[in-house]
Amino acid sequence: MFRSQLDKRRTANLLLSHKKLDYDSSNPSCLRKEGATDKAFFTGVKVEEIEVSGVRVRFPIRYFDSSMIAASFPAPAAKVQEVLPSDKLKPVQVMPCTAAVALAAMEYRHIDGLAPYNEFGVMLPVVYQTADNIPGLPGLYVLHLPVTTEEARWGGVEIYGYPKFIAEISFEDAGEMRRCRIRAEGKDIITLEVKKPVSQPQSWELYTYTVKDGQLLRTLIQQQGQIGTSDVRGGASYTLGDHTIAEELRALGMDKTSVLHQYAPQSQSMLHLPGERLPL
Repeated sequence: MFRSQLDKRRTANLLLSHKKLDYDSSNPSCLRKEGATDKAFFTGVKVEEIEVSGVRVRFPIRYFDSSMIAASFPAPAAKVQEVLPSDKLKPVQVMPCTAAVALAAMEYRHIDGLAPYNEFGVMLPVVYQTADNIPGLPGLYVLHLPVTTEEARWGGVEIYGYPKFIAEISFEDAGEMRRCRIRAEGKDIITLEVKKPVSQPQSWELYTYTVKDGQLLRTLIQQQGQIGTSDVRGGASYTLGDHTIAEELRALGMDKTSVLHQYAPQSQSMLHLPGERLPL
C-alpha cells in the first residue's frame, strides 16, 4: 500500500507530467465534444517540412483528435532494469525495489498528413542519470509500440527509432470500462481494460526515450484535452496472450493490480523531432 502523499504524487506522474489548463472546467463552453479541434493549441507553432528518406514530413506532427486509455502496474525494479538498453536509464521506483510498467492505448482519428491509426505502448518510466549527484532527465522508455498502419510504422521507426510493428488493435466500451485488444501474427499479445474516471480539461507533456543509431533519443510530446486520472488501486487490468511479446511481459513480473489509470476521451497532441541525443 502507498504510505504517504509523496508516494501517490510520484505514482500519478508515471504516465503523464501534467498541469491543469487555465480555463474553468465548470464552464460548458470549455468542454469539447469528441472530434472537435481546439485550434488555439496549435496557434503560433512553427511547422517545418523535412525530407526523410525521400519523403517530405511536417514537424511537429500534429494530432488534431485522439483518445487514450492507460494504466500503470508495479513490477520488480531489477526485472525492469534488465530490459533497459543502458545502465544510465534508471527505473522510477514507486516503492522500494519496485518500478512500474505503463500500458497505453491510443486512437488517432485525425492527424496532419497521416491516415487515422491505432497504437499501443508498453513503456517504462525512467530517469536518465550519469551520476548519483546529478538530477536525472525523466521520460518513458518505449519497449514496444505496435500500430495499425504501415505509414505510421515507417515514420516512427525511421525518424524516432520507435519499436513499431504492425498489429491488430481494437477498442470497445463495456459500461464504465474501456477495453483494448492487441493481436499480431494470429496470436493475442495483451488486452487492457480501464475504468473511465471523470475527465476534465488539462494540458500535459511527456518525453519518450528510444534507441537509434547507437544513441538514446529523448523526444517531447505535448498534449491537451479531456483526461481523467485516478490512483485508486485496481482501476485497470490486463490479460496476456500467447504471443512472444506476451511472454516477455510475463517475465517482467508485473503485478495484476494497477496503481494508476487514465482515460482521455478527446485530446490533441504534438510530436516533436527528437530534441536530445544522449550516449548509451
